[in-house]
Formats: sequence, C-alpha cells, structure tokens
Amino acid sequence: MLAKLKAATFEVLETMFFLFPESLEEGEILRSRGPFLRSSVTIAGPQSIRIGLQVPQSLARKMAANFLGTDEDQISQEQLEDILKETSNMLAGSFLSKLEASAAFKLQTPVVQWLSAEDQKKRKLEKSLRFDVEEELLELFVEKG
Repeated sequence: MLAKLKAATFEVLETMFFLFPESLEEGEILRSRGPFLRSSVTIAGPQSIRIGLQVPQSLARKMAANFLGTDEDQISQEQLEDILKETSNMLAGSFLSKLEASAAFKLQTPVVQWLSAEDQKKRKLEKSLRFDVEEELLELFVEKG
C-alpha cells in the first residue's frame, strides 16, 4: 500500500507542482521550520482510510506558486490552504487509481489545519513516508478513517 502511495506522490508532485521528491531513509533527519500545514482526505468505503500530507509553510508556498504559476510572495493564506486540500485530494485519487479500487470508495471533503513547530513534533504519524523536496520535509501518512 505504501509503495502505491509513494508512486502517487511522485506522480502528483512532479506533474502538477514541478517538484521532485527524494525518499528519506529511516532515521535520516531533515529539519524544517514551522508553522506547518497538515491536509488530509478520508476515503470512505469498505475500509475507510485517511490520506494526507504535512509540510512546512515554506514548502506549501512553493507548491502553491508552482501550481498557480505565480510568485511565492503573491500567495495568500487561503490559497495555501486550498492548494494543500487539493493536493491531498489529488494524492488520494491517484492512490485509488493505482490500487484499481472499486467505485465503492468515495473521496470525502479534504481538510487542512495549521500546526506550530511544537504541535508538529508532538504528533507521531503511524504509517508515513518522508520525502526531501527542495531541502524541505514532506511527510505523507495513512491512517484508519
């Protein structure tokens, strides 16, 4: 399952955001400064799961600027949140496609929240993938919905 999520992540980040993630090995450390944005979407179905990502604001800003084709300093807070919700939606859709999941699975409305650096440190993600994206940490996670 994580391999398919990883493939979906590479596909979405490369084609939609022109960003090229590199996998981080277990124990490899990459520090990012907060605040952080955490976005997720629940996939309802026979086995509901939640897929999401957590990124520092600086990476979210790069993602939004690349997606919208504008300068980073032109991005509003609302746009950051919208782009992160859309990203989690695209990741979940691509993931379902790679799983060849049945129509019984439905994407719910994505949500986003802001986390301080302290909040981010406290929250341990159960099943996660970590990536280096332009020397910033992107964490992907899967949780039971």
